[in-house]
Amino acid sequence: MRNLITIITLLMFSYSAFGQGVNFEHLTFDEALAKAKAENKPIFMDCYTSWCGPCKYMAEKVFTQEKAGEFFNPKFVCVKFDMEKGEGPELAKRFEIKAFPTFFILRPDGSMQHKIVGGGELEDFIARVEKGLNEKTSLDYLNKAYEKGKMNKKQLIAYQIVLNEAYEKSKSEEVSKKLDSILKDKDKLKKEYWPIIKKSSYGSDNFKFVINNLAAFNKNIGKKEVDAFLSGKIHGAIGNASRINPKDPLSVLKQVQEDLSKTDLEDQARLTFTLELALAAQEKDVDKVISLAGQIEHNENNELWGVFNAINSIRANATKEDLKRLLPLEEKFISITPENSKDFVRNYFENLSIATHVGVYFQDLTYEEALKKAKQQQKRLFIDCYTSWCGPCQYMANKVFTQESVGDFFNSNFICLKYDMEKGEGPELGKKFGVRAYPTFVIINPDGSILHKLVGGGEGEQFIGRVKEAFDNEKALGTSIKKYNEGCRDKAFLASYAQTLLGLYDPSAKDVANELFNSLSDEERVSPDYWFIFAKKEFSPKGSAAEKFLLANRAKFNNANGQEVVDLRLSQDLQKQLMEILATKGQAIETSKFDEITKEIKSLKLSNEKSLLGLVAIGRAVKNGNIDRFLTTCEREMPKVKANKRQLNYYLSQLTTRGSDAQKARWNKIAEKYLQQ
Repeated sequence: MRNLITIITLLMFSYSAFGQGVNFEHLTFDEALAKAKAENKPIFMDCYTSWCGPCKYMAEKVFTQEKAGEFFNPKFVCVKFDMEKGEGPELAKRFEIKAFPTFFILRPDGSMQHKIVGGGELEDFIARVEKGLNEKTSLDYLNKAYEKGKMNKKQLIAYQIVLNEAYEKSKSEEVSKKLDSILKDKDKLKKEYWPIIKKSSYGSDNFKFVINNLAAFNKNIGKKEVDAFLSGKIHGAIGNASRINPKDPLSVLKQVQEDLSKTDLEDQARLTFTLELALAAQEKDVDKVISLAGQIEHNENNELWGVFNAINSIRANATKEDLKRLLPLEEKFISITPENSKDFVRNYFENLSIATHVGVYFQDLTYEEALKKAKQQQKRLFIDCYTSWCGPCQYMANKVFTQESVGDFFNSNFICLKYDMEKGEGPELGKKFGVRAYPTFVIINPDGSILHKLVGGGEGEQFIGRVKEAFDNEKALGTSIKKYNEGCRDKAFLASYAQTLLGLYDPSAKDVANELFNSLSDEERVSPDYWFIFAKKEFSPKGSAAEKFLLANRAKFNNANGQEVVDLRLSQDLQKQLMEILATKGQAIETSKFDEITKEIKSLKLSNEKSLLGLVAIGRAVKNGNIDRFLTTCEREMPKVKANKRQLNYYLSQLTTRGSDAQKARWNKIAEKYLQQ
């Protein structure tokens, strides 16, 4: 039994000692200190956050390596703490942690021996950790030595390197100034000073020193490493100058041009191309950017994305014809793009193609495909719901959507689609969107919800203005639907919502209007603010509570809105009936119907009673069919009639086509006198 326990213990030790990766133990900070004291080891502490990219890289790519375990596990008690959870915030405060990841080497008594900020590849990282293990090259030792003022040049250089690695910026700048005052050029050319130079930014004194002493640095440090340093800094400077709102980018790029002319770097050609592209982009040289874009043959160091950035910078200055010159490059760009980025390139060129299109670019996609694309691009869908026989639909397609300015607006703001509501998935979409008239235009959010809906077209700028209402939360249909469904019953909102739904031929408009009607006091109902409820027969149909209230309170409505307005509303249905009788030559009704209409007209005591009774008389004559009687009635009643003259002329002129020349002449006089004004 004792032997078995010994074997298990040895196996556990073996796993701990030789298992892959760094063994970060699940200990509290105090437990780690106690273990470090018991084992007489320093603590290696990884201070990280869950959102930090470099932290994840170290955890997943560096500390998991077998060589990392072989180095750290025997030498340290290894622990890690999330700086936003548990003990983390307290430790972050205690050790004044300002960046992530931060790594500490701590003595068993909890005092700080060394600090490293930022990760890196394993070999380089171990080299930095080894400095901290050596008491005389550790940050704490060098801090104390510096305070005593007993550092020579070599120690000051080592100190600044450690300060840079610990991200101690203010102290590093202080030491840097001290070094500048005592170091000669020959000191800066030595290998000991190179780690400080490597941390220098583009345009700094150290960077300029390298440019002006290239031969010496190539000899002392090695051309490959010097080239890597200069290339990285120059490439970074070009990239920074190409970002949004950089400071004086042209001056920076001109300086890069001068510096680059003094070098003979391994990737000189690539940097020269990148620089020329950035200069052309900053100078808005459309032809140069397009020409350079066509010269790219590979995508090392993401040069292709630099090309895309340059194209984006000149888009506003480029014509459609300019951009068309880029379209043939799609196949080449896709061929040099990594597999996981090919879709981006395809989408980029599709957007270029759309930008070069004159008029609205309607994409040939199923609704599901379009929704998927809308989610990916975070763009709204604009959907034209049409039919082949609809005149206004054809006008929009042939006269409005073909206009360049209209296309520029819609192509930049939407993924545009059109569906015939009588073919394919059209009927199903018509039900989904509640399409009841043509053309209807629907604007869909990327999540598939309806943002806005419009019925009927219009001229270019006027139609764009109507569509822009979708971007106004106070006017967008989707906002109103949401507010209504969430229980908003504000009277002004209900009034607006009901009228919007009516304009969309939505049957629920009358329900909303009825809700509003029921919420109003009698005094509010007769005010001009809510006259639309009674003015629209859809909201106050025959026999409805609204119509009954109108009839019962005519005097009040007359005072508030004017008798002529009220009487016109009350006579709308009667006039419509009479015009339909004339259109069908009275064939569809019985003669007794005229008596019913006459009785209703007289009971209402309307101000336009004579006009309506005149139409009744003309209707009787039309029904009778006697041309002379019809003409005599028209001569007597037409002066009283106030109706659509064009419709009357169209309906009635057909009655005399079989009459005599005298009868035709008589009708022509009537029409000329009363119906052609």
